[in-house]
Amino acid sequence: MIYTCLRKLYPAIVGLAAAIIMVSCHHEQHFITDADYRAQVEKDFEARKTLAAGCADDLFSVMDTSLSLEETEAMQFLYAYMPYSDLADYDGTFFLKQVRTAFAARDTFSWGRTVPEDVFRHFVLVYRVNNENLDTARMFIFNELKDRVKGMTMYDAALEVNHWCHEKVTYRPSDIRTSAPLATIRMGYGRCGEESTLLVTALRAVGIPARQCYTPRWAHTDDNHAWVEVWVDGKWYYLGACEPDAKLNMAWFTIPSTRCMMVHTKAFGRYKGDEEVVRRTGLYSELNLLSHYADTRHITATVQDKEGKPLKDAQVKFKLYNYSEYYTLATMTTDADGQASITTGLGDLLVWACKDGNYGYAKIDVRKNDKITIKLTHTEGGEYVENLEINPPVGKFREDDVTDEELAANAKRLAYEDSIRNAYLATFPTMSTVGVETHGRASLQPNPNLTDEQLWDIIRRSEGNYAEIIKFLNNHADEKLAGVIHCTAGYENFDMSWNLLYDYLCTYSDKDLRDIVADVLDAHWVVPPMHPLVREYYIFYKKGLLPARISNEMVRPYREELLSIFRGFTADSLFRWTAENILVDDTGNYYRCPISPVGVYKLRHADAHSRDIFFIAACRSIGIPAYMDNATEQLFVYDDNKNDWKIVSFAERQEPAKTGKLRLEFHGTPELKPQYWTHFTIAKFNDGDFTSFDYENDPRVASFPATLELEAGYYMLSTGNRYSDGATLSRLEFFVIPEGKTVTKEIVIRPLEARPGENYGKISSNIAFETSDGDVKLVDLAKEKPLVLCFIDANREPTKHTLKELGAMKATFDKWGGNILLVIPEDRNTQPFDKSRWNLPKKTIVMVDGSGMQKKVLAESKQYFRDNYPLIFIADKEGNLVFKSEGYRIGTAELIYKTLTQIK
Repeated sequence: MIYTCLRKLYPAIVGLAAAIIMVSCHHEQHFITDADYRAQVEKDFEARKTLAAGCADDLFSVMDTSLSLEETEAMQFLYAYMPYSDLADYDGTFFLKQVRTAFAARDTFSWGRTVPEDVFRHFVLVYRVNNENLDTARMFIFNELKDRVKGMTMYDAALEVNHWCHEKVTYRPSDIRTSAPLATIRMGYGRCGEESTLLVTALRAVGIPARQCYTPRWAHTDDNHAWVEVWVDGKWYYLGACEPDAKLNMAWFTIPSTRCMMVHTKAFGRYKGDEEVVRRTGLYSELNLLSHYADTRHITATVQDKEGKPLKDAQVKFKLYNYSEYYTLATMTTDADGQASITTGLGDLLVWACKDGNYGYAKIDVRKNDKITIKLTHTEGGEYVENLEINPPVGKFREDDVTDEELAANAKRLAYEDSIRNAYLATFPTMSTVGVETHGRASLQPNPNLTDEQLWDIIRRSEGNYAEIIKFLNNHADEKLAGVIHCTAGYENFDMSWNLLYDYLCTYSDKDLRDIVADVLDAHWVVPPMHPLVREYYIFYKKGLLPARISNEMVRPYREELLSIFRGFTADSLFRWTAENILVDDTGNYYRCPISPVGVYKLRHADAHSRDIFFIAACRSIGIPAYMDNATEQLFVYDDNKNDWKIVSFAERQEPAKTGKLRLEFHGTPELKPQYWTHFTIAKFNDGDFTSFDYENDPRVASFPATLELEAGYYMLSTGNRYSDGATLSRLEFFVIPEGKTVTKEIVIRPLEARPGENYGKISSNIAFETSDGDVKLVDLAKEKPLVLCFIDANREPTKHTLKELGAMKATFDKWGGNILLVIPEDRNTQPFDKSRWNLPKKTIVMVDGSGMQKKVLAESKQYFRDNYPLIFIADKEGNLVFKSEGYRIGTAELIYKTLTQIK
C-alpha cells in the first residue's frame, strides 16, 4: 500500500526536489554581483577559450567538475585576463586551488568579508604578482600563518605577515629572472622584486589585499625599486617588503620616493578603480600611484609635424634618464589635437614623439612648465651630438608617527628574526660537509668527473637547493664524462681536455641552481658521441646545444617533446614553420614572463621574445646548435656549409642580417673605466625610437678599444655623469653603421664641474672612538688622505648596495690609500657584521657606535638626518666635511672616489 502510494507520488516528489534545487542554485551567491561586469567577463572568457584551444584539456576541463557558482565566476575571471604564459604553462587544477584558498582566507579571518568585492577580485584573488614563476605558495603560506594572525586586527596582521617574510628572506641582488615565492624562501635571499612578490603573495594568502609597486627607474640615482601597498580598512598603505618597520607607511625609501617621477602597478582584468590609468587594455590596467608619495603635476605634450600642424595618433614616450639611457616611463598616443598627458614628479623628463619614421624630442622641466610642444623634425640617419642636463625632484622629509620605544621594540624583533633566518642558512653545506647526510637528505656519492673545487663550486652556488643538485650528480656518478681526447683537425693533431658534466652545470646561472629540480637537469642532459668531439664541434656544442637556458626564462623540459614533433626538420624549415604558425602579440603576455617552448607550441600565441626562445629551443632539440645573443637579442644558428654561425631574423623573414662594426674607444682616467649601463649604452633605431642593448657584464665591452659586430643601421651612443644631488650631465651621439664598414666612436663622459660652496660643516678634534690601542680621533684618520666616514645599517638594501660597490672598487681605493670608517649605530647592530663578505678596501675600519658618534658628528656639522642610511661624509685634513651622501644611491662608491681625487 505504502509502496503503491509512493509510486504514484514519485513524479511530484522528483519535481519538487528539482524545484528546490533550482531555487537553491538560483539563490547561490554570485562572486561578481554586477550583472553587466559579469556578462563582460563571461564574454572575455569565451574569447579566451577560443584563443587557448590548443591547451583546452589542461586548462578548461576543470570547469566541468563540481564547482560552486562563486568558484565558476572566479575561474572565468582569471581565465579571461591571465597572460599567455599562464594559459600555456599551468593547468586548471592549479588555478582552482588558488581560488579555493583565496575563498578560504576570506572566510577564515575577521577582515575577510569587509574587503569590497572589486578590491578582493583584483588584489586578493589574483595569483600572479609580476613576472615570477608560479607555485603553491598561497596554499603553503595560508596554512603557515592562519593561526599566527587569526584574532589580530587587519593592520597588525599586515605588519605580522611582513615580519614572517623577514624571518624567511633578506635582501641580495641577483639576475632579472624573478624566482617563485617558495624558491625565494628556500634561498633565504631575494632582490627587491622577489621580496615584494613574496610579501604580496603572503598578504593575499591571508585575505589582505596587496599589490606590488614599482618606481620603474629612480630619478636621483640609477636602478629601480619595488615595494608593496596593502589595503587595510579602506585605505592603501605602503611598506618595505621583508623589511618590517614599527608601523605601516614607514620604510627606508620614504624620502627617495618623494623624488620619483613615476610609481606604477598593474591591476589584473578590467579595472574600475579611481587611480590614474596610464595604460588600459582589455586584459589589465597600469596605474599611476605617484601622488601617494610625491608632489606631482599634470603635463601635456603637443606633437606637430614639420609644418607645425597637430599630429593625431603619434606615439609619445615620457622618458627619464637612468642607467645611461632614457627609459620610457609611459607611452601614450596623441588625440585629434595632437596631445597626450601624464601626471609626473617635479623634475626633468625627455619627451619623445614619433610617427611614420620621423621623430622629435624635447626636455621639459616639470617644476616650471606643464606644457611642451614637439616637432617631428628628425629622420633616421641624421648624425649629430646632443648635450642635456637632467635634474631630479628635490626630496622631502616626512615625519614618522612612531615613538623611540616602538622603534626599539621593532629593532629587537628584527634581531630575533635575523637569528631565525641565519640558523636556517647555517644548514647549507660547507666545503667540509658536502658529502655528509644532512636532515635526512641524500648524501653525495663520489663522482670522478669533478674535482673537489668543481664540486664545491656547484654545491655552494645551489645554496638551499643543494639536495636536488646532489640528486642529479648521484644519477651520473658512474658515467665517464671527463678526460682528454686526441683530436685530428685537418693537418693538426692535438689533445683536448673535456668535462661535459661540469661544463653542463656551468651553463646554469646561480639562480637556476637554486630553484631547478634534478628531473629537469636530467631532461636537458645531452651527451654527444665521442668521435665528432673535435675542437670546432665542441665549441659549437658548448654554446649552442649543451645549455638548456636560452634567455631569461624559467628552465623547463622541452627537448624530448619538441624532438618528437620536429624530428627531420632543418633550421630553414623550422624557421618557416615558426613564422607561419606562431602568432606574435606583444600585449597578450603583458607581465613579460617568458612562455615555455612547449607552451608556445601548444598555445600558438606568444610575444616575440618567447617566440624566439621557442625557435632556439626547437633547434637544439633536433640537434642544430643555436643561441640567442642576450645583449642584442639576435638569433644565431649553426651553418653546416660554412661551419660557422649565421644570424637569422624574423623581422627580415630569414634573410641574413647585413652587418657592420662599431669600434668603441675610451681615453679617460684608467681607474674609472666605463661600465655598461653605469656610464654608457648603445641603442638601435627601430620604429621611431631607440632600443638599448644589454651588454652588462659582457666580456666584449670589458676593455677598450672594443669592437662589436652589429646589424647595419642607425644608432645612438648615450653617456652620463651624475652629481651627488642626482643631477646628470647627459650626452647623446647619433650615428650610422653602414653595411660592411667599421665606425669608430669615443665614449665621451662629460666631466662634472666643481660646485662652489659644497660644504657640510666641520668636525672637531674631540670626536674619537675606542680601539684596543687607545682612542682614535676622526681628524687623525684624515691627516694624510681624506677620511671617508660612513654611518651604515648593514641590514638594509641601500647600505648593501654601497658595500657591494666599495668591494667592486677595492683595487681603486687600495691604490688611493686613505681610510674608510664604517660606523654601525648600536641600535642597527642586529646581527654580526661580516667584513669578509664584502671584499672591502684594505684600509676599511669597522666599529659599532655605542658612544653616540653619529649624534656628535651631526650636532657639530649642523646636518639634519632621519635614519636614511647610509649617511656618508668625506672629511679633509682640517675636519671640513666636503661631501655628503644620504640614503639610496647607485654609484655612490664611484662618486666618493671622484670627489677624493678633486680634494687638494
